[in-house]
Amino acid sequence: MRQTSTVKRTTVKSSTPKNRLESSLPQTTYTQEEFYQKVAEKAYELYVARGCAHGHDVEDWARAEQIVKGA
Repeated sequence: MRQTSTVKRTTVKSSTPKNRLESSLPQTTYTQEEFYQKVAEKAYELYVARGCAHGHDVEDWARAEQIVKGA
């Protein structure tokens, strides 16, 4: 004897249209080398904006990664 089951599928609709959501997301993809270069440039910009104060390199790098990723 074969048993069958019924699965009810539910669709959740967002109040924001899908096209609008997709257009707000960054569409840029980088190779590893390009990503590293972009992060390095942004980290340097943060360093200069801080007045070239030493001792914040890890902070600047982490923030630069977030910025480049679009987070």
